[in-house]
Amino acid sequence: MKPLYLLCTFILLSLFMHLTVDWIVPFCETTSSYWFLSNERKINSNAKILVLGDSQIVTGVTPQLIAEMEGVTTDEVLYLPKPSQQPEGILLESLEVLQKVPKLKKVYVNLSPLNTSKNSVTDANRQLFLSFGSFSLDTITHPLLRKAYFSNVTDLSWKIIIKIFPYFGLSSNINRLVYDPIAQSDVLRRQKEFVYIKDSMEKNQGSWVWKFIGDDPTLDVKEEFPPNSSQVLSGKRDLSMLLWFDLIRLWQERGVKVVFLRIPFSPKMEKDILKTKANLVADEFFKTITTEERLKESVAVFDFKSEFLEEYQYFGDLTHLNQKGRDAFAIILKKALFDHTHSSAQGM
Repeated sequence: MKPLYLLCTFILLSLFMHLTVDWIVPFCETTSSYWFLSNERKINSNAKILVLGDSQIVTGVTPQLIAEMEGVTTDEVLYLPKPSQQPEGILLESLEVLQKVPKLKKVYVNLSPLNTSKNSVTDANRQLFLSFGSFSLDTITHPLLRKAYFSNVTDLSWKIIIKIFPYFGLSSNINRLVYDPIAQSDVLRRQKEFVYIKDSMEKNQGSWVWKFIGDDPTLDVKEEFPPNSSQVLSGKRDLSMLLWFDLIRLWQERGVKVVFLRIPFSPKMEKDILKTKANLVADEFFKTITTEERLKESVAVFDFKSEFLEEYQYFGDLTHLNQKGRDAFAIILKKALFDHTHSSAQGM
């Protein structure tokens, strides 16, 4: 009877967690809430434009802007970025989506030192995937995805445990609420952010000015960015580069054009990145994909890292545009795309 008793206990515990996890997530930090709610996004099979990337896309580019630039309806834009996203997550999303959207013509995605190097965001992305990401066959069968997510049996076992008992995926968030006074004082804001993120998922496919809960956040020009802090971003993560090239191969095989965006960080961060040469890996990648003859017609790069080197008022924090910055960036992006399209047409 004891094994049966344990089995029933585990089943009831799992059921309880699945039924109540929605009540716990609003107490989690912003990125976890976003990943959890992003699972509610619907895939429109008639989509023609796909948008992927991290929180710079979430806060900087809207589905409405992409629709306007591409001359399609907003419903024909499939908007799937996630904060802390890395190339492995973008590849996984692409593999899952390409089979469902046969009319897809173009992909917009952002690339920066945050997703070409090994840094804290890389580790955060892996934990977010284990806690909230889809557990598809591709994560096991694709060698690069398997290396990124399940390099050993322990990782795979942990993912299975979280799928059965979802509270384990929230453990780091819940633990901090117990011992961290800063996390405890942030609870009310987290709950408000959850509501705003949920609203953005329902009305705008998840496009949301980072940390917006009714007031446009603005970066204080006096906020410090410790010198040489971007040094960690200057190294090359070999797996990231393999993933990016595999993504281009995948999109090209499907006849999908790709637009890479380099969205600006805040002035002090961009100047520090320039000082530590943290742009070199991304710049080298951009140069490679724009000079290869076979990619010239299918890949475009728009690099805006030098656009807002003095405009502190355009940023909500060190890495994200605010609403004012989003509006200013939209004007620049529309002009760049128009000029690119016009010059391409003239070249023909």
